[in-house]
Amino acid sequence: MSSSAKFGVFFGGQVEERRDIPFELDPSKQTQGFRVDFGTPLARDTEVTWTIDMPASAQATKTVRTKAAPRVEAHRKSITGKATIRAGLSRFDQVTAFEPGDPLGLWNARVVVGGKVLIDRPFEVYDRAERTRAASTDAGRRQP
Repeated sequence: MSSSAKFGVFFGGQVEERRDIPFELDPSKQTQGFRVDFGTPLARDTEVTWTIDMPASAQATKTVRTKAAPRVEAHRKSITGKATIRAGLSRFDQVTAFEPGDPLGLWNARVVVGGKVLIDRPFEVYDRAERTRAASTDAGRRQP
């Protein structure tokens, strides 16, 4: 089985691989996820699993005091899933959605198909409005 996979933003029937993905809750404006292409139809049912790890939010961290020194423990939240791709199919799409309260920062997507890791890569989730605002300033001064 010769497979390829892409993780990113679904756009015009394609998956646009991106390192940076804006945080967007409205699926009519943006959907993200992954696509696995098998090239030829599968001869047998095949399992796909995925894990999307997100950074710990401020609410998910706590300071733990030990005899040696205090340390901060971060509790990551993950989105996990599992599906069986039926024999005869040659493509599998999985859309993932952001939820209110999901943190910005460095996330990681991992997709395993038939026991083989096809995707394992980080991506940055950012606030589009904040990035636009930052790009329009220079050392704190508004650009004309």
